[in-house]
Amino acid sequence: MGLKIVFNPKAMESLAKELRRASWGVAVTAGAGGIQFANTWVLIVGGSTWLILQIAAAILESNEVSHR
Repeated sequence: MGLKIVFNPKAMESLAKELRRASWGVAVTAGAGGIQFANTWVLIVGGSTWLILQIAAAILESNEVSHR
């Protein structure tokens, strides 16, 4: 008798939307910080974080579609 974990598709959709919002917040903050401080690393880390969050949101959305 195994434990079966089922994810609510609505919750996954909501999480994907929030990840996308967070990624754009990171991008704007990193852009402003990179311009203000003239520090390239702020832009690189911000861009990388944006990309990771976008990929995570895309994976959640594709996983949601495959379960319907």
